[in-house]
Amino acid sequence: MGIVATASEGNTSFPQIPVGMHNARCVRVIDLGTQKQEFSGEVSYKRQVLVIWEVPEQVHNDEPMTISKFYTLSLHEKSNLGADLSSWRSRAFTEQEKKGFDLINVLGVPCTLNVIEGNNGRSKVANVLPLASKEELAEQYHEDVYFEIEDYQTGNRETFNQLSEGIRNIILRSKELEGTSVDMGDENNGASLGDEAVPF
Repeated sequence: MGIVATASEGNTSFPQIPVGMHNARCVRVIDLGTQKQEFSGEVSYKRQVLVIWEVPEQVHNDEPMTISKFYTLSLHEKSNLGADLSSWRSRAFTEQEKKGFDLINVLGVPCTLNVIEGNNGRSKVANVLPLASKEELAEQYHEDVYFEIEDYQTGNRETFNQLSEGIRNIILRSKELEGTSVDMGDENNGASLGDEAVPF
């Protein structure tokens, strides 16, 4: 029996971040591993990461709402991740930084999100901008979560178990973990999150 993640089309009342500009803070960076993608009949494998922000001004059930964005793990200037990080930092990456920027540097970092309506009618992050110097954010509510797929491979599942079932299912169908529970021996063949701690 396969591990299948589904999205219910019937739950249209799930609260959404309204379209517009919102001050936010990054609270989770999740390595999804190398994921299979199909486009126009062609299959490819790309290392992906999920970034999640909390939006203090938007509250549901007495806690700040969150919004997320999936990225291919690449700092190429034409990649969504490279473009958003450059915009967020207000500067392009240096050639040295491109060799390995650890995404742990974005945890807890404030920003302004440009939220638009996606093709499915749900809100999505179009752009990530720096927080204006005079703007202030409420104290962070959600704890920082940083997950690397190597943690799961080496048997450390504490952070993995904190993730939602849907995100765990995506991680478990990655190329790194496909057909195995914990693999102690194989090296990761995908791009890494980077081993160089570069100031954000």
